[in-house]
Amino acid sequence: VDNIRRPRPNPTLVPMPAVKLWLWRAVMSAIALVQSATQTAEAFSEIRSLSGLKLKHQQRRLSLTTANNIPLASCPPNRRTIHNGAMVFAAADSDFEQRTNNFENDDVTVSVGPAQEIFSTKIIDGAKFNLFGIGRKDDEDKANGAFQPPPNSMNSKIILITGASSGLGLESAKRLALAGATVVLTARTDERAMSSANAVRDYCHTKEGPNTEPKVRGISLDLDDFSSVRSFPDRYRDCMMRGDDNVQKINVLMNNAGGGGYPSRELTVDGYERTFQSCHLGHFLLTARLFEEGLLNQDNSKSNGGGCTVINVSSVSHRCAEAWHFKEGDDKPEDLEYGYDFDNMNCEIIYPGGEAYFQAKLANILFTKELQRRADMQQQPTSNDGGTSLTAVSLEPGGVATDIWRHSPWGYDPRTFRERLENGERIEQPKGRSLIDRFQSQIIYRLLDRVERGANAQIWLAYLAANGGGGAETIRGGQHYSEDRTVTPVPDYAKNEDTARRLWEMSEEMAGIKFDLSA
Repeated sequence: VDNIRRPRPNPTLVPMPAVKLWLWRAVMSAIALVQSATQTAEAFSEIRSLSGLKLKHQQRRLSLTTANNIPLASCPPNRRTIHNGAMVFAAADSDFEQRTNNFENDDVTVSVGPAQEIFSTKIIDGAKFNLFGIGRKDDEDKANGAFQPPPNSMNSKIILITGASSGLGLESAKRLALAGATVVLTARTDERAMSSANAVRDYCHTKEGPNTEPKVRGISLDLDDFSSVRSFPDRYRDCMMRGDDNVQKINVLMNNAGGGGYPSRELTVDGYERTFQSCHLGHFLLTARLFEEGLLNQDNSKSNGGGCTVINVSSVSHRCAEAWHFKEGDDKPEDLEYGYDFDNMNCEIIYPGGEAYFQAKLANILFTKELQRRADMQQQPTSNDGGTSLTAVSLEPGGVATDIWRHSPWGYDPRTFRERLENGERIEQPKGRSLIDRFQSQIIYRLLDRVERGANAQIWLAYLAANGGGGAETIRGGQHYSEDRTVTPVPDYAKNEDTARRLWEMSEEMAGIKFDLSA
C-alpha cells in the first residue's frame, strides 16, 4: 500500500493528576480482587509469605537445569545464555564455567492446568505492576513499563509484523520504527494497512529523536485466506523493491497475528477452524512461502543482523492445552493429560472456544521447535560467528489488554473503545452484555498489562536479533521467552520432537506446501 501521509498531530491532553489516577486504580483493583477472591486468595497468601505462587492443579512439575547442570532458578537472568542450542550458566561474561555456590538451589517448575488458575497469576502480576510498579525493569519507562530500543539501533533492518492493525503488533511497529527499523506491517485489508502505517507515523511524529520520520510500509495479508498468503511475496516485492531492482530481505519475521474465543466454530474460506488457521496454519504457510521465495535474509554476518529471526507470538495458555477432547457435560478425569490434541485439530468433533485457542498457541511453540531443528540440520554455521542463518524463538506476552478478549463478555477495552470509533474503526461491543459484564470489563482491563508493556518481549527479541545479540543477551534458536524477557521453560509436551514433527507434516498437507529448508 502506498500510504498517504497525514499532518502531524498536535494533541492537547490533560492528564489525570497522579494521586487521583493512583487512587482510581487502587479502588478498581481492590474491587476486582474482591470479585475474584475465590481464585486469588491462595495466591496472595503465598505472595505475602514470599514463598511463591502455588496452583491447586499442578498435574506436571518439571525440575529444570541448564546444560551444565546448574539449577535454572540459581542462575540470574543476566548470567543465562544459549550455547550450542542449550541454556548454560556463565560464571562471568563469556565464561561458561560451572558455578554451584552463592545461589539458592530451588528448582523451577512448570505448572499446567485449568485456564482460570494459569491466568490468575498473570492478572495478579498485572495488578502488582499497575498499583505499585512491581516488576518494572531499569530499561522500562515509568509511565507504562515500556522498553524502547535505543535510537538508530535498528537502522537498515527490515521487520515484517503480521496483525499490526492493533494491539501488540501495532505497538511493536511503533517502537521498532522509532528505533530506526524499516517496518513492514500487515493487516487484513489495504485500508487497515494504510491506517496502521499512518498510526505509526503519527506516533513517531510526537516523539523526539532522529527517527521522527519513520520508514513504514503497509501491505494487506489475510491469514484466513490461503490465496492471500500465497500471493503475499509478490505484494512484498512490489512494495520493497529498491532502485537497483533488488528486494530488501527480511531480518525479523514477527508472526504476531491471531484470534480466538469465537462464540461458535467458524471456518475460513479454506475450510479450517478460524483460530487454528489465523494463529498457526496461516503463519506456517507464510513463513514457508517467504523462505521459498528467498525473501528471508540469509546473510549470516553480524553486520547484517545474523540472518533472519522468526518470532512466533504464543501465550501462557499453551499450558492449558488438553491432550483429549471432552464434550460439554463430560466428567474430566482428575489426572487429566495435557498436550496437543491431533484428533480434534479442526474442532470437528467438538468446538471449545478457549481450548481451540490453547491448542493453537501450543502449535506456535511446536512450530518454533521444529523450525529450528530443521534449520540446524540444513544450514551450517559460518566461521565468523558460529550462528545459523535462520533462528526461531517463541514468546508469551503475559496477560495483556488487547483485542483477544473482544469476543468475551468483557468486549473491547472500554477505556479506548470510544476513541477508536471516532478514529473510524469498525468495531462493536458484544451484544447482550449485562451491567455486571460491563462493570467487570472496567475492572479487568485495569488489572491486565497495558499493551505498551505487553509488547516488550517481542520488541526486545527483535532488537537483539537484528543486532546480532552479544554477551549474555545472545538469543539462539528454539527458546521460549516470558513477558519479563527471560528464557522460560515449557512443559515436556511442548518440546516433544515427535509431536512437533507430526504437526509440521500435517501442516504441510493442510496448507498444500512442502516446507523444505534444504531447497
